[in-house]
Amino acid sequence: MKKVEDYIKGKVHYDNEAQVIYCDQGIKAYQIVADVRGWGAIQNLFINNDGEVDFEKAYKFQDEVGEWIADAINGKLLKPTNQ
Repeated sequence: MKKVEDYIKGKVHYDNEAQVIYCDQGIKAYQIVADVRGWGAIQNLFINNDGEVDFEKAYKFQDEVGEWIADAINGKLLKPTNQ
């Protein structure tokens, strides 16, 4: 039976340019694991008093979400109970 670790080999990383989480599979070989979505909901969290979106804060928050998810995946992969 295959394990998640057979698919996600090694540490994952968040790419804030493409908003994806990927794992490094070796020299110039990357596997996308997840696409960080939710921009509609995220931008609505950062509406200014004038009704406009504060895009700088929203972009930063989206990257924080991506990093948070990548850290959670890496934490799960490092736990010895994954054997």
